[in-house]
Amino acid sequence: MADKKDTVTSSKLFRTGTGRLMGMVLSAGSGSVLFTFYDNTAGSGTKIFEVSVSTSQVLVLLLPESYFVNFSTGLYLAIGAGGYATVWWREY
Repeated sequence: MADKKDTVTSSKLFRTGTGRLMGMVLSAGSGSVLFTFYDNTAGSGTKIFEVSVSTSQVLVLLLPESYFVNFSTGLYLAIGAGGYATVWWREY
């Protein structure tokens, strides 16, 4: 089991296989940006979290361990244009 942190400005597959989403910091460079996390290896299938963030907002969500979000197929984040994300997740 290993904890990971990645910072991205475009859609990304973080992991293939099982794990747990632990937290995120999401922001938009301009306009409104949609961030969608999938339990999949692509930007489709089972959504596990989705939020729209505007330029005047920053979403910080760091979950306590009892609320980590499990994923089984993979962890994929689809980011709209202008989005910026830091994501914490654990593989197991």
